[in-house]
Amino acid sequence: MKTLTATLAALLVLCALPAFGQAVYVLDSFSSGSAASTYLPSTTYPAGAPSLVPTIPLPMSSVLVAGGIAGGIAIDQTTSRVFCSDGFTITTDEHSLFWPFVAPGIVPPPAPAPILLGGGPITGMGADPSAGLLWITDGVSYGGYALGTPFGNIVPPMPFPFPIAATLPMQGIDFDDADGTLWGVDGAGNIYHWFPGGAPIGPQPVSAVATPVGLPMVGIAVNESNGAGALAPHFCSTQNPGYHVVVTDGLQIYDALSTINPPIMGTSTNGAARGLAYSSDMQYTPGAGLAPIATGRPGWNKPLNNNLGPTNALRLVAAQPLTTTLFLYDNCHIPGGLFIPLSGETLWINPLSPTFGYATFVTDAAGEINVPLSLGFTPTGFNLVGQFALYSPGSPLGYALTHMMRFVVGRP
Repeated sequence: MKTLTATLAALLVLCALPAFGQAVYVLDSFSSGSAASTYLPSTTYPAGAPSLVPTIPLPMSSVLVAGGIAGGIAIDQTTSRVFCSDGFTITTDEHSLFWPFVAPGIVPPPAPAPILLGGGPITGMGADPSAGLLWITDGVSYGGYALGTPFGNIVPPMPFPFPIAATLPMQGIDFDDADGTLWGVDGAGNIYHWFPGGAPIGPQPVSAVATPVGLPMVGIAVNESNGAGALAPHFCSTQNPGYHVVVTDGLQIYDALSTINPPIMGTSTNGAARGLAYSSDMQYTPGAGLAPIATGRPGWNKPLNNNLGPTNALRLVAAQPLTTTLFLYDNCHIPGGLFIPLSGETLWINPLSPTFGYATFVTDAAGEINVPLSLGFTPTGFNLVGQFALYSPGSPLGYALTHMMRFVVGRP
């Protein structure tokens, strides 16, 4: 057993940022002002089945024209801004799941989408926060633009370095921060992989995904918690292999590089979706617990950055004011949890585990804990599970147990 040292505290918060719940979002093209999403099975834990994420409001996107498959969605994980397009206009919104750590800002107004070589509407977008770029395609060409209004051109548009069908052109593009490459999907479900400068990576397409219902593919996203250079899942992890690159036809999410994994059902848009974007969201197990948990993200989530601040924190809310609270953590959870009949709660962290540790905190006058800590140097893929035990006079045990969270470190 160990207590939480300063070094471990840094690890704890970095894991709290790209958190449990690697999620992918689609822009609902018929429900203005919102995006629907689902968790990838690689992080549904410990149940092992995908689950829907609450729809996030995107009020600025309500100006976009409904219908069609042009446009797309991209998320800048370093600023928590969400970019949406109908092909002609790009809007900017705040990702509401990350408030209050990334406080609502004054978002810029909608801006015209850039005109690329094809001269038509844009068909996909992908964020590269490390370089401050928004990669955009119009189906027949692609280019790099500033990651924010007015989306000025930085990498001049160029044609794809491989043939693309004119009838079903490129419908999605995304950047892979693991190796600095680009991925794309055309309407027929062909998957392409190339360097931003224009060199293809091997024969193209590298893969193909057939949609069983005949819908065109409309988006692609890269899971930034795995891939090149990431730690392998811990021995006790229930992560499914794959799901590094995923695509969607607006109705289902598919593993772009494996035929072993089944499609993830239910983007909740009934096929009316534009684009696909990855986000390292937060999720915790269902179960008894008197206090909900919220986790925050740093303003920058690459391992080489070591920043302090209120946007880099572990947070507990709705607890008893001015009381001692323990945060229990380990690399593994108790399989299935240990149900406590007396209180109706579930203990997920084994205090007898050799890798068990805990941190002691005191809630403030509002019953909250908000601990700004260093990001630290933690490799992508590192995972940790945690659960709060908090003072609760109404509990038969005197302490109440919150839900369990699992944290997985991801890239921007």
